[in-house]
Amino acid sequence: MAVESGASSAPAAPAKTKRAGGMTRRAVIGAAVAGGAGVAAFRLLGLAKPAGNPVSQSLNGATDWISPLATERAQVQQLLRRATFGAGPADLEKALSDGYAKTVQRLVETPAAKPPPFPGGDQAAKGSPLKLVQLQKWWVDQMLNGPTPFAERMTLFWHGHFTSDYRKVGLQSPYVYWQNLTWRDNAVGDLRSFLYQVTTDPGMLRYLDLGTSTGRSPNENYSRELMELFTMGAGTFGEDDVRAAAKALAGWREP
Repeated sequence: MAVESGASSAPAAPAKTKRAGGMTRRAVIGAAVAGGAGVAAFRLLGLAKPAGNPVSQSLNGATDWISPLATERAQVQQLLRRATFGAGPADLEKALSDGYAKTVQRLVETPAAKPPPFPGGDQAAKGSPLKLVQLQKWWVDQMLNGPTPFAERMTLFWHGHFTSDYRKVGLQSPYVYWQNLTWRDNAVGDLRSFLYQVTTDPGMLRYLDLGTSTGRSPNENYSRELMELFTMGAGTFGEDDVRAAAKALAGWREP
């Protein structure tokens, strides 16, 4: 990745820090997958006790109701449905044998496995463009058969969050393929480090025009998306912030 002379160098990613209150990715996914965001917040704050044996609850004096997630088997099955793309019999039996908590730990803390190279992906050019349908099939195969299903699930999530469009990026370069690899490499890592990779990703440089931005004529597309859609959200920054970020990020170029 080249950067124009005089452009500000992006700072190195800081060391990872522990969340205040001891909240970890393991705790978040464990609570959220089991019962949704509201229950997750209660559990993380220690306001709710974990369910033990199946418990009947009265609904306005009507027929008692038993939670479908009252047993550990049901919780493990729900975890695999939500955190992976489904599990075969062997995967389910392993998860049941390990138990819910150990399965969460294994899914979340296992780094993404390197997929086999996509044939011709690194050599894509004007005369030999990427074959989009074949690339999609290659990715689906990783989702269904790869050894790190949670990382693949997160790769898909980040693909929708840090979005780009092959129609603008084009298939006459490896950029679309490379972006998939980058999103996977950072799927379960540190967000600050990931944002650095997103900013300098060749496909993103082209899609949001940062690759043609200069200090004298900064393009604000990426800086606006970075704040509004990728990180902070609407209403948390001003136009001066967008302009300052656009100027600070100017100078990055496609390889």
